[in-house]
Amino acid sequence: MILYNQAFDLYHTIYRLSLFIKEFNEEDFIEVDRIRIWDFYLLFPYKVHDIRLKREEKEVRSLRKQYLRKGYNPYNEIMSDRKIFEKLQTYQLSALTCLASYNIIDKESLALNRVKISSKEILAELLSNYEDPSATESNVITIMTSYFYKLSLFGGAGLKNKTNLMESKYDAE
Repeated sequence: MILYNQAFDLYHTIYRLSLFIKEFNEEDFIEVDRIRIWDFYLLFPYKVHDIRLKREEKEVRSLRKQYLRKGYNPYNEIMSDRKIFEKLQTYQLSALTCLASYNIIDKESLALNRVKISSKEILAELLSNYEDPSATESNVITIMTSYFYKLSLFGGAGLKNKTNLMESKYDAE
């Protein structure tokens, strides 16, 4: 039996990462680890509810409750978030390298583990070949790029720690 999983499809990964990148201006940058975390939640939107939030983070708590279903697809169930996240790394980095080879993102910035747009025009042309994202995908993208972009990646209150997808204990704050 042949099973398809979009998580391990390089072309789908390029599409997903492009959806995040298009939300930013050419002068902005995104850390590679941050966009990798966002991609995980785009693949598994029900996992957004597992992100640890503080009490005072009521706004994002209500947004995820209102716009993202808590249920999951039993055919897309994962046992270990961290293991899947690590398996995704090869595809995600290959997709970013591919986007850099097409001059959509900056190669020098990528070498510094940052994603910076080189050409919005080429990115728009690439995305014009794809369907628009679903409502759930759009909601995840909005939540990730608005709230979780401002949040530090490091420290006890950082994105790495809140998601528990990457080791954060030894990060400098």
